[in-house]
Amino acid sequence: MQETAPPAQPPEWHTGRVDHDGESLYYEVTGATGARTVVLTHGAGGTHASWFQQVPALAAAGYQVVTWDSRGFGNSTCRAGTVGADVAAGDLVAILDAIGIAEATTIDLVGQSMGGWWVSAFTLAHPQRVRTLTLANTIGGLYTPELHAHFRSLLTAPIDDVRRIGRHSAISTELATRDPALAFLYQQLDSFHEPPFPAVMRALTGWEVTPAQIDATGVPVLVITSPEDQLFPAELIRAGAARLRDARVVEIAGAGHSSYFERASDFNRELLAFLADNVVHSSSTG
Repeated sequence: MQETAPPAQPPEWHTGRVDHDGESLYYEVTGATGARTVVLTHGAGGTHASWFQQVPALAAAGYQVVTWDSRGFGNSTCRAGTVGADVAAGDLVAILDAIGIAEATTIDLVGQSMGGWWVSAFTLAHPQRVRTLTLANTIGGLYTPELHAHFRSLLTAPIDDVRRIGRHSAISTELATRDPALAFLYQQLDSFHEPPFPAVMRALTGWEVTPAQIDATGVPVLVITSPEDQLFPAELIRAGAARLRDARVVEIAGAGHSSYFERASDFNRELLAFLADNVVHSSSTG
């Protein structure tokens, strides 16, 4: 009788907290210590748990995956009410230090929506620590005049009726028809926190980065957009990405603002391909 191989052990997973700047920051680590590290940074509608469809896929591909809660989201505190791109970059340094990821070790950063600002700020502050930068359905502070105008219109637009199962501005209306349970799960995940949204909006409108600043880091950039994204329309994202010297732009069909959540398999495929194509990065900033 032919012997069958024993099942592979599932990846390691643990949770942690670190006290930094008067706040308690929550994080999770999945995968083998010492493996190439991917850091997933959520948007204003999410938490660390929003990445539940990415963590197993990345860990299975051999990566160590770090997810974390920004101040005021999920399990992280926001006692002082202080949020912002530069603040988040400092928080992420504290988390990486707590995990034991040395400064000489480069990481792959992924930021969705609000998280795009946070990872852009980290990249500018610590380019030598960043191997790749992925901006998923976000401008990450890379404003154009058109994006400025669009963002101002969002702030004054009437609030959509979200008191229906599957209705949320950060997901497409199609998702509620295709997978009502998944659409409702997004709403549920968005109910586990009460972040200081006025401070968040001030942070997003008050922090900007230029294409030249991103280009100067030498960090490869992946820009992911979606045709049904009403918060950051694909045509505006593409126009902004075109100002970068060397950015890969991909569009996830059949998704709204949260392509990582709505079309996880497509999102994961594009992200894994980008990571595989960028094995080594050395900062050009000196």
